[in-house]
Amino acid sequence: MPLPFLTGLRVIDLGQYLPGPYAAQLLGDLGATVVKVEPPGGDPRCAGSDPPTATAPPPPTSC
Repeated sequence: MPLPFLTGLRVIDLGQYLPGPYAAQLLGDLGATVVKVEPPGGDPRCAGSDPPTATAPPPPTSC
């Protein structure tokens, strides 16, 4: 439930580790507008966390 005194408040999230983004999420949950700013390479916490792509299993080998 947004609080009326946070509605219309804009928060810039520059955090890269747990405390900063967590605080921004709480403020957003309470009605503030949160703008997340990331470095050009993206958020370092998410580096290498692309979802795996589906591939077909290798064909069975017969001996």
